Amino acid sequence: MRGDRLLSLVLLLQARPGATAPDLAERLGVSVRTVLRDVEALSGAGIPVYTERGRNGGIRLLDTYRAGLAHLSRAEGAGLAVGQARLAGDLGLGDALDTALEKLTGAGGGALRGGLADGRSHVLVDVDPWMRSGEPVPHLPAIHEALLRGRRIEVVYRDSEGERTRRTVDPAGLVAKAGVWYLVSAEPALLRVARVESCTVRPEPAGRPDGFDLPATWAALRSGVESRPRDLRVVAEAHPAAAALARRVLARHLTGGSGTRLELSFHGVEHAVGSLLGLGARLEVRSPAPVRAALREAALAVAALYSSPDENAHCGSFGESGARKCATSRPSSADLP
Repeated sequence: MRGDRLLSLVLLLQARPGATAPDLAERLGVSVRTVLRDVEALSGAGIPVYTERGRNGGIRLLDTYRAGLAHLSRAEGAGLAVGQARLAGDLGLGDALDTALEKLTGAGGGALRGGLADGRSHVLVDVDPWMRSGEPVPHLPAIHEALLRGRRIEVVYRDSEGERTRRTVDPAGLVAKAGVWYLVSAEPALLRVARVESCTVRPEPAGRPDGFDLPATWAALRSGVESRPRDLRVVAEAHPAAAALARRVLARHLTGGSGTRLELSFHGVEHAVGSLLGLGARLEVRSPAPVRAALREAALAVAALYSSPDENAHCGSFGESGARKCATSRPSSADLP
């Protein structure tokens, strides 16, 4: 037990130069006197540890000393910081994470190897939401490298409406939210990394503000997204056999109703149509009229697309002539089930 504690003490001193004896005692779960005895034992074993007195004093290792467990490359350290295989792979750090874990297990002895083996065999962290795999993010490694080097990037970005713009961005942080990567810029603003269609690292430094706090900035940006007003009220009636399913699918939009009646809120008509269309005939919107009309138009467009094999051959390319033929062959509402 003491050998494990001495190794932990060395690692703590490497990670926290100048830590005080009370701090170390709290981290190790021992008394201050035990920490001081352990420091003497390390010194007697030839490890260059010393104490400094005064307000900024503490216990330190010589800067030139590094225990074998700390011989990790920059990429390996970044991989450990991510600590999740799929996310590390997105960043191009999958191999580095594996190598870092191999180094740690090799230097940490049987207890550490056993603990890692138990953890991997008993606990799995799946960062992707249900019914969806991870988004392709081919430019994420370049963005990550620019972020670490403090360089500005130039990107072609496709927004949620499909519009493409060329932007010069000062990267300030990366966030993985439910398996989706976001770039936090210094403005601050959010860019979904999967919508970056090209990325060029520029030579000039990025303007990351001094003292930039990524967790606090992300919390503020996330709050802004989540608190967008949902002032479009929708009343719908679900088919009795699909009421439970509709409530599960639309849970974050529910504001009231009971049984088969659902009272919902959305950001706008487009938001409502995108959320409701997938339920098809299992749910009918009763009000407001603009949502009913928009759903009818969307359903007619889908019906026209799949109206017959011959017409699909013309509409499949979605070119100008194909779109005209699809439009002229739209069925009336009486043709819909």
